[in-house]
Amino acid sequence: MDKISIIIPVYYNEQSLPETYDELKKVINENSGKFDYEIVLVDDGSKDDSYKVMQSLAAKDKKIKLVKLSKNNGSYLAILAGLNYASGDAYTFMAADLQDPPELIPQMYDQWVNGNKKDIIFSVRSSREDPLFSRMYAYIFYKLFRTFVLPEYPAKGYDCFFFNKEQRDTIVKMDEKNSHLMAQIVWLGYNQHYIYYHRQKRKHGKSRWTLFKKFKLAFDTFFGFSGRPLRLASMLGMGVSLVGFLLSPYIIIRKIVSNAPVFGIPSIMVTILITGGFVLMSIGIVGEYLWRTFDESRKRPSYIVEATVNCSEIKPE
Repeated sequence: MDKISIIIPVYYNEQSLPETYDELKKVINENSGKFDYEIVLVDDGSKDDSYKVMQSLAAKDKKIKLVKLSKNNGSYLAILAGLNYASGDAYTFMAADLQDPPELIPQMYDQWVNGNKKDIIFSVRSSREDPLFSRMYAYIFYKLFRTFVLPEYPAKGYDCFFFNKEQRDTIVKMDEKNSHLMAQIVWLGYNQHYIYYHRQKRKHGKSRWTLFKKFKLAFDTFFGFSGRPLRLASMLGMGVSLVGFLLSPYIIIRKIVSNAPVFGIPSIMVTILITGGFVLMSIGIVGEYLWRTFDESRKRPSYIVEATVNCSEIKPE
């Protein structure tokens, strides 16, 4: 049987973890004749009792691996850390708060094993019980991302994936900083198959996915996968310069022919503010790329593993 590695990042999930494990184990037992499994729980720097709960689960189920990170790095780096310690034939991910139902795992496995095992299976949200602002932000983000960066990215995004060991090795070897794991998986270019589902509302606790983290992910996504922001800055610079060149002869001719007064201070101030804004924005865009280059050159690890239970790091082949 194929062995499935199920990666679960954990961040302030002490209340939901026992229920998540029970629901997941129920689904696994119902499909026990299909596949073997391991569960890799990754503590992403939680400050509550999440790791104690993880330890209690690992004590009663030897197929649970624990990875504890030294600090909070974000869910995507936590998933990457889990992939480094997973040893399955296929790999998937689910959230620790049961927003993504465990029933997706056997569905993705069936589609994967009955098709080409080089294809990647994505679980795509057909609908979601999220706040209005989150839904609006997600719509705008995915619309822009598909338009300017990866047209093949699922229109509504995705939260679960299912791929093979070769693809896992490729993702682990990338080891990119300030990047977007889900976009990296799509970037691999393999054939995609979708399973649609309704994303549930959180049952326990509150979301730690803050507005600042959302904007950081958006910056990492656009600057990490495309050079178009630089081209946009160049085009804006050329556009502003062109307006200036066209406006200069008009002002001179108007002054000579009709002795019209030159535009006053308000017009000059508006011009300075607009051009100054474009200049600062362009410098900021260049700075984003320079920072990413500098961060990669330092060769610091993307995350630090503080402790592990029942596992050791699996080197890519």
